[in-house]
Amino acid sequence: MKKKVIVIIEILVLLAMLMATYPTKSNGAKGLTITPSNNNPTIGDTITLKIGNGIGGRVRIECSDQSVLSIDTGSIFIQYDSTTITAKANKEGSAKITVTAENLATTDAKPVPVTGSKSVTINVKAKETSSASGETSGGSNNTGNSNSNSGNSGKTNSSSSGTKTSASNKPNTNKDAVKDVEETEQKEEATPQFGMNSLMLNAVNENGEKQEIAFNPTFNIDTYEYTAEIESNIVDVEVLTEAGEYNDYVKVEKPESFNAGENIIKITMQKDDMSLTYTIKVNKKEREETVETVSDAVLESENKKQTLITFTIPQFIAVILTICLIEGLLLKLPWKKMIMACKRKKGFGEEDDELDNDIDENQE
Repeated sequence: MKKKVIVIIEILVLLAMLMATYPTKSNGAKGLTITPSNNNPTIGDTITLKIGNGIGGRVRIECSDQSVLSIDTGSIFIQYDSTTITAKANKEGSAKITVTAENLATTDAKPVPVTGSKSVTINVKAKETSSASGETSGGSNNTGNSNSNSGNSGKTNSSSSGTKTSASNKPNTNKDAVKDVEETEQKEEATPQFGMNSLMLNAVNENGEKQEIAFNPTFNIDTYEYTAEIESNIVDVEVLTEAGEYNDYVKVEKPESFNAGENIIKITMQKDDMSLTYTIKVNKKEREETVETVSDAVLESENKKQTLITFTIPQFIAVILTICLIEGLLLKLPWKKMIMACKRKKGFGEEDDELDNDIDENQE
């Protein structure tokens, strides 16, 4: 019987070990992910990007080239599991989108912190044009025209001696005009606009924590003056700029310390004969509570001083006078005479008078 029980226990332990090591079906890797709906969009297309899988918290979105791909950058909050953002393809080229964890964790029963960053590269393609087919059809039309013109040219040559001009030798002005327009459009697309593609400010408080500052108005490449407001506990403002191929020509000027009131931040771009400046007026709030506390402390200190001056000096004088009075009374009063006078009133006799005279002589 004991052997059967041992065998059953061994079988149960073996089954438990097998179940523990058996691979369970996975719902997908949880964590910080970025999945675009299309890695190779065409100019003008709009794509979506799914951020995260089974996570919640705050992440930061960054784009390497906003002129290629327009996307809302900055800090966003993932409420549960994941979120989606949209981007628009502007011109041919490549743009790298990076998602960085700021305060992120999994949405499991026991959340696990999520750190690091993920990136994806989007390659924008140019639109396919029908210029080739147009040129082909135009070529066929020109062929027909040249054939007809060649007949006409024969008539011209036969009618006028010495004239050998043919219609087939005339330039096709329509085709050249279309080609010039296409080349101009390509040059405009190849040269990005001179200016800031994105601009962001982060407020840094006394504990080193950062928080994005909102602009007024919303940032635009063609708007050059902004206002912003920060709390009284902010000690510095971080300036993040992105200007594509003009990044090397960006210069940021800001105060060494941000004091209460207006503080000016200037972002200047200058290349050759091109120059522009973005100005941001940052207003820092006053420390109202701190000022009131200091004022109360100062008033309380002044009141204490007045109290010391008002009460301590008179008390000190009164104590000195009292001591002097007591000392004078103890030393000068004829205590012995007073005692003998009391005895005489009670009728102690002449012996007391003699004792009184002795006391007087001793006192003298």
